Amino acid sequence: MISVTRIFKFEAAHYLPKHEGKCKNVHGHSYQLEVEITFGPNGMLNDQKMIMDFGDLKNLVNPLIEEYLDHHLLNETLCKTPTAEVMVDMIAYELNKRIQAPFRLLRIRLWETENCYAEWTV
Repeated sequence: MISVTRIFKFEAAHYLPKHEGKCKNVHGHSYQLEVEITFGPNGMLNDQKMIMDFGDLKNLVNPLIEEYLDHHLLNETLCKTPTAEVMVDMIAYELNKRIQAPFRLLRIRLWETENCYAEWTV
């Protein structure tokens, strides 16, 4: 199977109200989002010998980032408890509504720090 991945970066703040540690306070992250897609049921190449133009992938993902994520307080734009796990699930849900067949979303990886990420996969 062949797939393509594009990396997106955004800044956002959140807090985890039910968490006992320091993350219960408002704090920010420099997030890195990886979006991986494929074409067709078996990761085939299209007529142009590619999965999808990287610019087209950017055009699919950027509106979601701009509207809900970048420079937002995530507790207000996403949900009351925006953990990395909840965020990847919500991002995958939204992107699956936007990506049309024969394209398929394979993986979302959201880096909250340089050492920690949550991942959604098919």
